[in-house]
Amino acid sequence: MHDFRNEDTEQKRALLRGCTLFFHACWILILACAAWRRFSLPAEPLTDRDVWGYLSPALAKLSGGPFQQTEGRAFVYPGFVYLVISAFRSLNAITAVQHLLGLGTGLLLLVNWKAARRLLPNPLIPAVWHDIAGLGLFAIFLLCAQSIIAEHHLRPEGIAPFFAMLGFALTIRFLLAKHIDAQPRQALCYGAASLAVAFLLPLLKPSYALSSVLTTLPVWWHLFDRREKGTRRLAMAGVPVVAAWLLLWIPEGRYAAADPRTQTFLPASLFTIHAPQIRAQLASDLDHPDAAVPYPHEQLQSILQLLDAEIEISRPSVRHGFVSLGFNPDYLLYEDSFCRKLAAILPERTAQADFYRLYFRRTWQQKPGLMLHKFAAQLGLFYGLNCPVYEEKVSGFDRNYRDTATFLSGRPATIIAGVPVTANYLAAVQRLAEAHTNATQPRMLKSLLPILARSYLPGLLLAMAAFAWLLAESDIRAACGRFATVVALGYAYNLGNNVSIALFHTLGIGRYSHVQLATTLLTQGLALWLVIEVAARKFRRPDKPPEIASVPV
Repeated sequence: MHDFRNEDTEQKRALLRGCTLFFHACWILILACAAWRRFSLPAEPLTDRDVWGYLSPALAKLSGGPFQQTEGRAFVYPGFVYLVISAFRSLNAITAVQHLLGLGTGLLLLVNWKAARRLLPNPLIPAVWHDIAGLGLFAIFLLCAQSIIAEHHLRPEGIAPFFAMLGFALTIRFLLAKHIDAQPRQALCYGAASLAVAFLLPLLKPSYALSSVLTTLPVWWHLFDRREKGTRRLAMAGVPVVAAWLLLWIPEGRYAAADPRTQTFLPASLFTIHAPQIRAQLASDLDHPDAAVPYPHEQLQSILQLLDAEIEISRPSVRHGFVSLGFNPDYLLYEDSFCRKLAAILPERTAQADFYRLYFRRTWQQKPGLMLHKFAAQLGLFYGLNCPVYEEKVSGFDRNYRDTATFLSGRPATIIAGVPVTANYLAAVQRLAEAHTNATQPRMLKSLLPILARSYLPGLLLAMAAFAWLLAESDIRAACGRFATVVALGYAYNLGNNVSIALFHTLGIGRYSHVQLATTLLTQGLALWLVIEVAARKFRRPDKPPEIASVPV
């Protein structure tokens, strides 16, 4: 008698092997194409006017001086730059390392996509279709020009997505170890590692501070789980806290204390970004004197006149990123404008910092409506019908290299000429300024990215509806609750970043949105998957459950 059962089993195994081989062949091919797109570009990193704060500490150390934090920048990324340059003796190595970390970010995205599936006890979407969708997300991130250009810049945005995705991966592994695999020791290790990454991210990219808190809430909540031994819970939080204190917070405090710009950089940035709102408060204090203001009438009047004049001067130089503000705060902050000219009225650096802090705080207290309007308007730039994460703004490398050559030529000659690394880089960018190089966008992504941009807000609203169904129906909550937690964590990466930037800067600056590409892309995919799973369970007929074949990969 012929055994049809064994034959059917062999066919399934053969299909499984074929699907597995196809999956691995696809991601390897995508990774190879992404590597070629990156390493076929000129190796010299792109820069902007912030480069000196990231590069000069390493150059000072290489020229025989101390590693000196400058321009109010945290030490983590300048430290990364120094380690890479000292190891390879070339600025080009920074680009190579950042591109490798970018490829690693894509791999972590795919790993997180596959790991999240295990949080669904009985997924309705077949594993084959799930893996095809994951390959699509993997390809979009690695092949799009936004990722490549960000990694090519000598900025923290070149490596921050890797650590954000790593933190996301560790939190997912924590949830799997705790709730699916029942491995409490593994859960503690993953939880501690997740907290360690969360402590690192804000020093690498300050806008991740709130995101780091929100996305580690499942780990912090575990500290209150009395089923786990208190010593283990204490170790999970204590080890990363002690490590961060010794390796991050103490060095940051020491380096920041030696940087004179640390005292004024953040207060001045907050003041200039909110210059129109603070200007209204200054005018109000002149019209209605308040004993709480420790400045004489004549001094305030001089400051207001200076601020009004410099805001107007800055308007013609408004760039794309500051269109929503209507003036150019960078002009007030960096050029021969308000922040420099304020020294004629308040000569002491401490007095300037105190003035900036007082009026930023006072404007929030006295005119919260103006500040909240600016905050809401900035959030609207992201949570609108055209999410800026996917915005394509590709400029030629030659223009960037030309600006870099001009900028670095104005830096101290003893450092530029005295360090061969910098001298070689400057000579190379002067040559590349005449070339016409660019990271082009693949034709398919030119059509796909606008669709993703327009679908972000509808996807978020649908995910919120799915969350509501989860809360309302216990059977759906039992099936999809833990997976929904991962979706919520993904949206928390966006929310934390965007709230911080909307409060303290502007989301009109493209890099503040583009740095969120990896987590946004993954979250959009997970959210769509959650909506399908919840809707299928919500509306299916109970007397005839759907029969969907699933081939695990």
